[in-house]
Amino acid sequence: MKLTRREREKLRKNQEIIEASIKVFSGKGFYEATMHDIAKVVEMGVGTLYQYFKSKDDLYYNAILYKLNEFHHFYGEKLRDEHNFLDSLSDIIAAWIEYFGKNNDFFAIVFSEWLNVKKSFARKLKKRLTNEFAEKYNEIVYLIEKGKGAGEISDAVNTEILSSMIFGTIQHMIHKGAMEKETTAPAVVAESIINILSSGILKRKRGDT
Repeated sequence: MKLTRREREKLRKNQEIIEASIKVFSGKGFYEATMHDIAKVVEMGVGTLYQYFKSKDDLYYNAILYKLNEFHHFYGEKLRDEHNFLDSLSDIIAAWIEYFGKNNDFFAIVFSEWLNVKKSFARKLKKRLTNEFAEKYNEIVYLIEKGKGAGEISDAVNTEILSSMIFGTIQHMIHKGAMEKETTAPAVVAESIINILSSGILKRKRGDT
């Protein structure tokens, strides 16, 4: 259904406010940031701001949803359609590291302060983030099973353990980058993980085949 001009203008203003809030939250943190700070960046009165978002918690929640939706779009564009297991996994790892690395200021706030929001919003955030991570974890599970079916991965490999190892490593690298404000190049992270998976970690003894 086609939106009216007024509806389009409201959506545009919503996005503008959310993008302004991301700058403020990234710079000051959730606890220190105020609606006045955000209103100043977006150049509107605080009263007008409350017409779009009923509280700072509401705005923070919507800012996280905005970034997660942005990640979906970025993630989808980065993944190539049909490749072997290692190439597909490399794309997945690089996409995660690149996006969260570019937005580590904001996600540092998400990881460290999201429990400071009101309980109702905290519950919704926990549910959304849990679903988000479960969906991406299942994509890795699917990729491993597909690799087994194609004969790229041994049937003896435990899918759940391998998926957890890969996904846990990605999460750790993202969290580390957000907390330390320093991100390793996505291609380097992906290549390192792929090399470990493809060649193993044990040094071969002379004469081993």
